[in-house]
Amino acid sequence: MSKVLVFAIVFLFLFVATLAIPAIPPGDIIIGLFEIPATEVISGITIVTILNSIMNGLIWGLVAFVIYVVASSGSKSRELEPLRGPTYPTAPQPIATEATTVVTMSKKPQAKPPAKVKKRRTYTALDQDVETIEGIGPAYGSKLRYSGVRIIDDLLRAGSTRRKRRVLANKIDVAPATLLKWVYRADFFRIKGIGTQYSSLLEEAGVNTVADLSRRNAKNLHASLKAINMKKNLVRRIPPYRTIQRWIRSANNLTRIVEY
Repeated sequence: MSKVLVFAIVFLFLFVATLAIPAIPPGDIIIGLFEIPATEVISGITIVTILNSIMNGLIWGLVAFVIYVVASSGSKSRELEPLRGPTYPTAPQPIATEATTVVTMSKKPQAKPPAKVKKRRTYTALDQDVETIEGIGPAYGSKLRYSGVRIIDDLLRAGSTRRKRRVLANKIDVAPATLLKWVYRADFFRIKGIGTQYSSLLEEAGVNTVADLSRRNAKNLHASLKAINMKKNLVRRIPPYRTIQRWIRSANNLTRIVEY
C-alpha cells in the first residue's frame, strides 16, 4: 500500500470522526489555544470544529504515515538473502598427452612382497606334552604343569643348568638325578627323528646325551642298536644306517644348551 494512500485514509477518517466528536485530541487542545469564536458555518457545525477536524486529520495522518514507513523498512530488512556456501577454485585438469598416456599404461600394480615366515629355533617335536618323555607319568606331569612346564621345550629350558634343575626338582619333589635323565631325553627331541622309543634304545646302547651321540661312529652304533633291539625288542624297526649318520651330524651341529 502507498504511503500517501495511508495518510489520506487516516486523514479522512479522523476528519469525519472529529466532526462527529469534536473532543478528540489533540486538535481541540491546539485550536483552543487560539481562542477562535465558535461561529456556525454549515448545519450547526462551527468553524472551530472544522479546524479541529482538519488538525486531527493532519496529526493522525502523519502519525500513521511514520508508522507505515518504519514498519515497511523493518520488514524489508528482515528479508535476508539466502546464505551461499564458499566457492573454491578448482584445479585445472591435466591435459592427456601421448607421453602421459604411455606412462600410465606402462605402470603395473606392484605385487606385495611375500610375508616372511618366522622359523622356529627348534624342531616342532619340542611342542609335545611333557608326558611324552619316558618316565614322566600323570602325577609328575601335573606337578610340572603346575610349575609352568607344559611341553618338552619348557622342560629343556627349565632344566638346562644345575641351579635350574635343583629348583625344579624341589618344586615337583623328585630326585635331581631323575630330573636330569628327563632333561637328557628332552634334549634328544631336538634331533629330528629321535622320539621316545629311539631315545630309550640309544640309552640302552650307552648313548645318554646329545654329546654322547656326537662322538659315536655311525656303523658301530647301528650294529649295537640292532643287537640290543633283537634282544629286548624295544622298537618295531631299527633306524637305517643313513638315519643314524644324520643323527650324529645333527648332534655335532647342535648348540649345547644343557649343562651336564
